[in-house]
Amino acid sequence: MPYNNLDARIGERIRAQRKRVGLSQKKLASRLDIVFQQLQKHENGTSRVPASRLYEIARALNTPIAHFYEVDERESLRRASPLSDVSAIVGAQRGKLAKQVLELVTAFMKIKDEHARTDIVSLVAKLSKLNARR
Repeated sequence: MPYNNLDARIGERIRAQRKRVGLSQKKLASRLDIVFQQLQKHENGTSRVPASRLYEIARALNTPIAHFYEVDERESLRRASPLSDVSAIVGAQRGKLAKQVLELVTAFMKIKDEHARTDIVSLVAKLSKLNARR
């Protein structure tokens, strides 16, 4: 794989993991002590990610650094689990919010009725949109 394709793939994985844990570019860039435009360049593959920064990104996103180098998508899908995604989301949060996220996910997973789960997701999405407008 040529370097530019690898750089782009690493950037895509950074973006995907950042979104998976619910961080904006601005928030992650702040944690890395860089401007969000630099993170944007890394995610777009137009600027290579130095090894030390990739290490910091992995720590900030609570994911193994090897995740960003995986090439075979089918292999990573076999190893990924919903629980690891939840762990990454909770790990990226701090304090009371982390506890609330964990409580919410734990309770949600106990709901057997698929329609009820769909309604809950819809309600939470609506509430988050209303809150974002304020």
